[in-house]
Amino acid sequence: MRLCATVCVLLLVSASLGAGAYQRSEFLFLDEIKVGMTGIGKTIVAGDVVSEFAVEVLGVIDQPGTLSDFIVVRVSGEAIGRSGGIAQGMSGSPITIGGKLIGALSRAANWSKEITPIGLVTPIEPMLAVLDSARTLSMAPADGSVIEGVRLIERAFAPSAAEVAAAPDAIFSYPVSTPLLAAGLSGRSTSILMGGEDSIRRPSGTLVDFLPPQSMAPEVSGLSALGLDLLPLAGASAGTALAVPAVGASAAATLVAGGSLGVALVTGDISLGALGTVTYVDGPAVIGFGHPFISNGASVFPLTTASIVDTMKAFDASFKLGTLGQPIGVISEDRTAAIGGRIGGKASTIGLQLVVQNLDDGTHRTLHADVVDEPRLLPELLLASGFEAIDSVLDRVGAGTVEVTYQITGDGMPSPLERKDVFLSTTDIALYPPWQLADIVAYLQYNEFADPEITQISASMRITSELRAIRIESLVLDGFVYSPGDTIGFSLVLQTFQGERIVRTGEIVIPEDLMADEIVVRAYGGPRLLERGEEPQTLESLAEVIALIETIPTYETVTVEILAVDPYLSDGGEALYGVAKVKHDYPGYVVYDEREARALVLSSSTDSLPPG
Repeated sequence: MRLCATVCVLLLVSASLGAGAYQRSEFLFLDEIKVGMTGIGKTIVAGDVVSEFAVEVLGVIDQPGTLSDFIVVRVSGEAIGRSGGIAQGMSGSPITIGGKLIGALSRAANWSKEITPIGLVTPIEPMLAVLDSARTLSMAPADGSVIEGVRLIERAFAPSAAEVAAAPDAIFSYPVSTPLLAAGLSGRSTSILMGGEDSIRRPSGTLVDFLPPQSMAPEVSGLSALGLDLLPLAGASAGTALAVPAVGASAAATLVAGGSLGVALVTGDISLGALGTVTYVDGPAVIGFGHPFISNGASVFPLTTASIVDTMKAFDASFKLGTLGQPIGVISEDRTAAIGGRIGGKASTIGLQLVVQNLDDGTHRTLHADVVDEPRLLPELLLASGFEAIDSVLDRVGAGTVEVTYQITGDGMPSPLERKDVFLSTTDIALYPPWQLADIVAYLQYNEFADPEITQISASMRITSELRAIRIESLVLDGFVYSPGDTIGFSLVLQTFQGERIVRTGEIVIPEDLMADEIVVRAYGGPRLLERGEEPQTLESLAEVIALIETIPTYETVTVEILAVDPYLSDGGEALYGVAKVKHDYPGYVVYDEREARALVLSSSTDSLPPG
């Protein structure tokens, strides 16, 4: 959400590349590609040593536009054989013919006419456009290079052999997926990271249920919905700090064509990022992948070094196993043809601190991380981090009560947001704090008034297996006929879970200007949904959004409220609206259930009770 930071990074990149440091003689463009040309590709298979593999041009797929054209190549050699074909993490591998760069290997493919592995190469023209330098270059294929009578079918996964055999006129392509490396995450934290709400259900009764509807916030679909794959083996290095090495020859030397680069999403006690291959380096500028990361457009992701341990053969898709290194710059472009960025500078991130204390045995953990400031990704990253922090301390999935305090600060926020909540579950207490946090942050980032420019997110959780609950058993009023301005006396009976019974008395005043003949007095725990006679609150600033989030009652609050009956809005159902309330807190306990009583209101001396 840091628009200013993004613009600044883009201006730096544009200023660096405006002069066009590279020469046309360094490249072969699509109009120069001929069938039968041979060349080499470069990638790392193991040990951070750049290996070469053989490439032969089979033809060009020419589709409408410039971003859907590909060069079809046959690949072979020891690097391909050792990798079991074109592996995840090879995307971005530079392909050269006669020492000239033609583009980046970006997709694996299957064609019934080819037994040996084939792949699709993203031409260099649109990749150079990511460096803001080649928008006017021709994308017309050379005469005779277009593969006639063949259609391209793009798939998310490799097709079956039967599908390929049944369509001899088709080339099936599928992405050389961007593999995600994760460390410090385990179990269900990785499931929700990739699968979102489909993996771990969103609990009902979190704050977002009681806030005015917000149409802009996206669903929490998981990173798999963005075309990303989590490697089955942990490879990223947890504990990586966001220190930035000095810019210069040493930093630039860490990225070479055919070498590896990383895009960090989380660093610290949890590490998460994507791995790919460098296609071209032009001074401080770099492009890679040959396809988008998450198609984010203008971006501010940490650009890191990466180290490859080995390339693992797998039946479904081989993959590179590696670790992310130190951040050395910023990925500022995430486009169809490539990702691009600049060595030097530091990407803006959000500091995350999660403190979990197990009150049953005294164990605790403080998790520190830096998370990318990207609203599309932040809910999943917060959920995965939250579940990891809680599960690692509790070492169980089950019932309990949690008290949690949230604090969120930002350069665009008029004041820090602070909120305390208490939740209870008889099945899985870990569900509530991460979802509540993710919902609050998403609501802030997608508010309609101002970018909060969040800089720090903190949550402190105190968890016990004890069910600290209070049930509202009954509500009794001191009368059944009142007048406007009267004081209603009430008595509440509360029952603690497997504990004592509490009787609480109090008073609530009927507004003097009330225009209603009947009222409902209701006692309930926590927040409540809007009644039919009430309109959603109108918010007019980020400050009001923050204030509303802070003041919505928590579940440790008992509210006794007068709800008036509006006869003019009754159309088959009763329309109520709140007119007065009193509250009382039971810290550390969840109050649940509700009870209500009805009464008549005599608005003048001429009013009388109905007969009977």
